[in-house]
Amino acid sequence: MMPHPRSHHSAPNISMDTVTDQVCLAIRQRILHGEFAGGEFLHEQSLADELNTSVGPVHEALDRLAADGWIELIPYRGARVIEWTHEDTQEVFELRALLEAYGARRAAARIRPPQLARLRAIVEEEKALVQQAEPPHDRLSELNLEFHETILVGAGSRRLQRSLETVLHGAISVRSTYGLSRIAMDKALDEHEAIVDALANADGERAADLMHIHILSVARGQPDGRS
Repeated sequence: MMPHPRSHHSAPNISMDTVTDQVCLAIRQRILHGEFAGGEFLHEQSLADELNTSVGPVHEALDRLAADGWIELIPYRGARVIEWTHEDTQEVFELRALLEAYGARRAAARIRPPQLARLRAIVEEEKALVQQAEPPHDRLSELNLEFHETILVGAGSRRLQRSLETVLHGAISVRSTYGLSRIAMDKALDEHEAIVDALANADGERAADLMHIHILSVARGQPDGRS
């Protein structure tokens, strides 16, 4: 999942943004798989050589990854992978369970038909992807984020959205859905479907209860000891 090797004798027809996206993906995957450990420094030239690209896209990728919470930029030392413990994951899920249950309760009275339709479409796509031999984690993570964000938008509270922005975006969101077993993923998607049904029925209490249960259930499905 790294950028393809590039010949020094020909200029590929590819934009800098596309190369930067590929470098971001390659580094992110290595962090998730433990190849770059928490606390490890990443050096631009070494990454550029290893990924067969120039330093420019690597520099841009590291800036993006820092903004998303994957690494931290230390003055005069470089980019360091942020350590992420099992306790960090659990704390994030506990915060989400409290706030998103409130959001689901609000959304049950406010969500619009197009938003409900999108939620059902997300669940259908998630279920199809999970059936693949190797479910695409990046796409599943995107859909999971969109599912929860759609409900928050439906809740109609900008304060709530701002409160959850940090724990839903970037590294935190991707890490929280990485490494789940097939059984845990299937259970999570059944819970997604039940939440949508409760929202469609304008049942705020059930939507809140289901959301709270869902988030803590996913937390219990997290692999232990993951950095």
